[in-house]
Amino acid sequence: MLVNRVAALGIGLVVAWLCLDGCAGQKQLQNNGLTIIFHQQQEPDALNAMISDMVATSDAVRPIQEGLVAVDDQLRVVPVLATVVPSVENGLVKALPKGQGMVVTWPLRRGVTWHDGKPFTSDDVSFTYRVIMHKNTRIATRDGFDKISRVEILDPYTIRFTFRQIYAPHELLWHNTGAILPKHVLESYIQDPDGDSINKAPFNRHPVGTGPFKFKEWVSGDHITMVANERYWRGRPKVDALTMRIVPDENAAFTLLKSGELDLYQSASINQFSALKKLDHVRLSAMPSLTWEHLDFNLGLPIFQDLRVRRAIAYAIDKEQISSKIYHGLYAVAHSDLAPLSWAYNRSVENRYPHNPAQARRLLDEAGWHPGLDGIRVKDGKRFSIRISTTAGRKTRELTELVLKHYLKKVGIELVIDNAPGAILFGPYPTGILKGLKFEMAMSAWSAAPDPDNFSLWHSSQIPPNGQNHVQFRDAELDQLLTDGTRSLRRDERRRIYQRAAEILADKLPMIPLLYWSQLDPINVRVRHFKPNPSSMGNMWNCYEWEVDTAAAGR
Repeated sequence: MLVNRVAALGIGLVVAWLCLDGCAGQKQLQNNGLTIIFHQQQEPDALNAMISDMVATSDAVRPIQEGLVAVDDQLRVVPVLATVVPSVENGLVKALPKGQGMVVTWPLRRGVTWHDGKPFTSDDVSFTYRVIMHKNTRIATRDGFDKISRVEILDPYTIRFTFRQIYAPHELLWHNTGAILPKHVLESYIQDPDGDSINKAPFNRHPVGTGPFKFKEWVSGDHITMVANERYWRGRPKVDALTMRIVPDENAAFTLLKSGELDLYQSASINQFSALKKLDHVRLSAMPSLTWEHLDFNLGLPIFQDLRVRRAIAYAIDKEQISSKIYHGLYAVAHSDLAPLSWAYNRSVENRYPHNPAQARRLLDEAGWHPGLDGIRVKDGKRFSIRISTTAGRKTRELTELVLKHYLKKVGIELVIDNAPGAILFGPYPTGILKGLKFEMAMSAWSAAPDPDNFSLWHSSQIPPNGQNHVQFRDAELDQLLTDGTRSLRRDERRRIYQRAAEILADKLPMIPLLYWSQLDPINVRVRHFKPNPSSMGNMWNCYEWEVDTAAAGR
């Protein structure tokens, strides 16, 4: 009935569909003073960021595992297990003569121990590279690592990588993997060159790291708990434990925050904004981010191989209304895979596809799709009926789907909603809906790094299982641009490259950018030093600094 009312009456009644009542069924976790409980809507598919690119995995492992670098809240790359970030300026990045590549030297931090007491050394970094390059490791992408031709352990705390070409975003390789892995724990799992035991190792549910918190337990479907690392190299954290509470339903998350059973409600529903402002024990953090919501086409399907069809769908959608009515204007309309925060953002691609249903209908007519008796278009006896998938339980996305269904029906396209839990939608190849190419249209978001390199998303070599190009886009000019974009250390040259790439994506439209996220993170006033991060690093990046103010009025 709701869908029919939306089709008849439009977006206003869609937005009215949102209650803030709690949902029963979640296991109760009591807040015991110096434990901080944070929310995650999705459950990780593993606790190893090497083999999972889910945001939920990143949130769960950031407090446990560390990389050589991190990205801070000002989008600066800062050292973590390294003592300094290599650069041309500090002499740790050197171009080889005659364009033969470059050498990058990493000085590592001394005195760091794994949670089991073993020392962290260069061997662990070298081993992590071996895991990444093992042919059966279920890694999202090897881009960048596959350009390394030589690894040299100079001493226990210095390692050098030789690249066969200039690779500009080299330092972010050691952020994107999520963490350095412990050789002494995992080496036996990659001994078999034809095996995939690294993907099935017990480590993936019980990780060992160097981070401020140690893994304690994972209760499937409910929570993941980690406790303070007494030997942490920065000093013991000021809180005793962190618990990631898995709450798929946004209304339930709101209720838990209201009652004080959650301290941090991450990426809260924008439709709860007014109600959140009324909670006197909650501080609201709203930050523009590098995350962008998008609508993807499966270009492997004949129906979407016609550019006129993709453009028609873009013209049919009123992104301005979605932004204002569903997201209260806090999520800005998106035009590109790069957010305005990026130094390579191209303003010339803005407003290429303004809301224009008449133009959408003309394009569909040209493509041979003509209205049938029920108003849905038909071509060669086939109705234009498309399935859309997104994360079940994320109310703003579910509302957006209903609105998209309304917009597309007006131009003669039937949209069938078929959602799934995040662990299934974003699951690994070949079983995951996106990576397994088992979708028709899909709505999700990518959280970007500060560097504009999106090789793994758009290069034709990165179609799963090789990378994250699950839309299966192929374009020779874009392939060359994305290759060239990593081969220069000059920012002005790279800016021109990525701005041209944005123009190709806007013209060829393998996906429709919908919205740039503003990260809405309500947090209990008792939590101090929380610093939201606009990048894919996520909010856990500085959890070692978090404190609990026991005198605060948080419930």
